[in-house]
Amino acid sequence: MKVHLVTYTKDPDRICAMAAYVSVSKRPLSEFSEDWTDEDTEKWIKIVIERGHTSVLEHASFTFSLEGVSRVCTHQLVRHRIASYTQQSLRRVKMDKESIEIPEAIKRSSLFDRVNETLNELYSVYDLLIEKKIPREDARFILPEGTKTNIIVTMNCRELYESFFPLRCCTKAQWEIREVAWKMLEICKEKAPLIFKDAGPRCKKLGYCPEGEPCEEFKKFVRR
Repeated sequence: MKVHLVTYTKDPDRICAMAAYVSVSKRPLSEFSEDWTDEDTEKWIKIVIERGHTSVLEHASFTFSLEGVSRVCTHQLVRHRIASYTQQSLRRVKMDKESIEIPEAIKRSSLFDRVNETLNELYSVYDLLIEKKIPREDARFILPEGTKTNIIVTMNCRELYESFFPLRCCTKAQWEIREVAWKMLEICKEKAPLIFKDAGPRCKKLGYCPEGEPCEEFKKFVRR
């Protein structure tokens, strides 16, 4: 799995902070942008986060390339609707057995050999279907959800901060998308350290576990 930053809004902290100031100022951005300081940015991002006026965070976005993730992962990813996605097409790209993600839990189980045999047979049939001129768009119906894929995703900072990271950084999220989320958050923290300073699982902001029984990481996540 690889999470690669494709592009992002330049100076996301600054852009979103100035947008917040525009909403309460008589002056348009063109009249104050040249005099804007780092202290101004820090002040207004703090106000935005503390007061929950996060609509201004939509002015900045990040585009990521998620490479070698399973379709189990992307099925969860696309549930975040305030985003744009472009995914590798199984109508155009032929898969092989090396294109499958097998969880460690299965690899360690007593059934792994049986799983491996099943996958060998499955991809053998998939290859045979294509050889028999069955369209790839039909042959793909027998491929498992663990088939690896590549996907480009663009999300604005509000969606990342308020929805994606709170849900997917949680230890109770599925392991693969959780790993993706933490890799994305690490990148966002580097490029927009003020916006994403306290980003993470929901318990970090709420002060309690909304999933019920707290995990072992709860004390580390929750502010004291």
